[in-house]
Amino acid sequence: MKKYLWIFIVSVVNIHSLFAKQNEVYGIIPKPAVLIPADGQFVINKRTTVIIENEQFDEIAKNFVTQFKRATGYHLTIKDSSFNSSNSIIFKKIEGLPLEGYELSVTPKNIIIQASESNGVFYGLQSILQLLPPQIYGDKITKNIKWSVPCCVIKDAPRFAYRGLMLDVGRYFMPKEFVLKLIDLMAMHKQNMFHWHLTEDQGWRIEIKKYPLLTEIGAFRKESPVDKTNKGDGIRHGGFYTQEDVREIVEYARQRYVTVIPEIELPGHAVAAIASYPQLSCFPDRKYEVATTVGIKKDVFCPNAFTFQFFEDVFTELFTLFPSPYYHIGGDECPTDNWEKCSHCQNLMKILGLQKENELHTFFVARMEKFLREKGGKTVIGWDEIIDNASVPNTIVMAYRGHARAVKAIQQNQYTILTPNRWCYLDYYQEDPDTEELSMSLFLPLSKVYNYDPVSYIYSYAVETPIKPEQEKYILGQQGCIWTEYISNPKRAEYMAFPRAVAMSEIGWSSKENKDWDSFCKRMIKEFKRLDQKNVNYSKAFYHVIFNYNREAPFPKKVALSLDYPEAKIHYTTNGRKPTPHSPIYSDSIVVTKGDIIKAVGYTKKGTKIGDIITKQF
Repeated sequence: MKKYLWIFIVSVVNIHSLFAKQNEVYGIIPKPAVLIPADGQFVINKRTTVIIENEQFDEIAKNFVTQFKRATGYHLTIKDSSFNSSNSIIFKKIEGLPLEGYELSVTPKNIIIQASESNGVFYGLQSILQLLPPQIYGDKITKNIKWSVPCCVIKDAPRFAYRGLMLDVGRYFMPKEFVLKLIDLMAMHKQNMFHWHLTEDQGWRIEIKKYPLLTEIGAFRKESPVDKTNKGDGIRHGGFYTQEDVREIVEYARQRYVTVIPEIELPGHAVAAIASYPQLSCFPDRKYEVATTVGIKKDVFCPNAFTFQFFEDVFTELFTLFPSPYYHIGGDECPTDNWEKCSHCQNLMKILGLQKENELHTFFVARMEKFLREKGGKTVIGWDEIIDNASVPNTIVMAYRGHARAVKAIQQNQYTILTPNRWCYLDYYQEDPDTEELSMSLFLPLSKVYNYDPVSYIYSYAVETPIKPEQEKYILGQQGCIWTEYISNPKRAEYMAFPRAVAMSEIGWSSKENKDWDSFCKRMIKEFKRLDQKNVNYSKAFYHVIFNYNREAPFPKKVALSLDYPEAKIHYTTNGRKPTPHSPIYSDSIVVTKGDIIKAVGYTKKGTKIGDIITKQF
């Protein structure tokens, strides 16, 4: 009996060691479906070759060789399958693997990446890059580095087909270089859909040659809000992407297996376009200016002949720029106030037999969906308002106001993408609303982002009419959103997006059963080194104690403390002194009264301080 008990204990210890090694040595994000560690390593040197067994992988191999040379100075040679496979990185095509899936084998002799399609090889290569020292992501040669890959076997494929990230450039224009950088970071984490929010009340950001005033007038506003009272800063802001810029961005994304999905807002969020062409409005004789404040605007597109011709012309130009099978048309936050006062809209309602102005919204969306499908072969995505009145067939619902609309879409066999704001909006506070730069009002820490699971929430909301197992296929995927009402520059956008966007990559790729918060935190230690090499201005909240409490509750109130850094203990004081490794260790909620001061910081087992001391006065 003792013998078997000992074997059991040894087995448990070995399993624990394997998981620890996965986190510390391998550190791949998103977490692979299967990773079997092995002893040894493959060392890449000047004599290493890249062997391509199928010419469709040629572009991937060339881009890898370029990236490797930039960081190491080594120029790896690309060979065909007739070459000796020793000391080689081999790209092999095999049939039968899942779409976007790959198998990876690392031995001291070689690395073999196998996939059925090119994107699978690309994702296998992203895992190889993450297994290398973080300096592989640098933009200059690093010397005295052993470019080794730990031995292992990986079998991997994504959970969802749609793994997205959205960037709003309508509120604040972001330069082309930042868009390219964001796409690069998405590809690094196996995200495949870049949703580009290009038009807004506050700015039209894409060149349309038939309508030059969209960028001459609509791309610029006279000022921007400095706070939530919409007080202006008096500084002109604007910018737009030329069609040549767009082609460069789309091609850059294509090489990284990222689909660029344009969003052209309609029928709402129209002020910038209306300021350029007042004929698009219900009252063309009025004077309009590009919006300088945030919030929902009553000036929306009028469903008249000029407007529909305008959109057909705009989308026809976009067809030559965006090969994406998906086009996003917005469809959200469209007040009907002007439609109620517009004689054309009222006459149109009578002709169409409509009873309420909201039905004009469905008519508008349906008409544009028909054009995009028939003339461009596009599938329309819209925010979840597109099913508030009636469903528009063939559209995909992007659910952002919680999960009820996603449930509604699924139950009528309509595809949905989950981006509920309380889990997926990256413009919310992530550390301390009292001290962080102005953001949207909710609190969304990294742990809440990571622990979100779209499918579980969908099932929990489908109580009265349960979702059938065969309907789960209508959950197309998940997306994070970088809204920029209060994000005015790339540095700030990076701070708000990362590392939360990294957590989202694991939501989209890894199964619920394979996700683990503690494992993720340990893998993030290596991830931050990678982000440093990419010069990403990420949030340091991971290293700081976070105070969680109900701000509206009366005193005395309970305060919970948390720290994402793995295996660190929180030490705190309530007497105004700086916490040390000898200060009390946090274990349960602290009751505070008005005027109390708590200072807290994390320490490792070895007594190393983690992050800054956080002081909170209540």
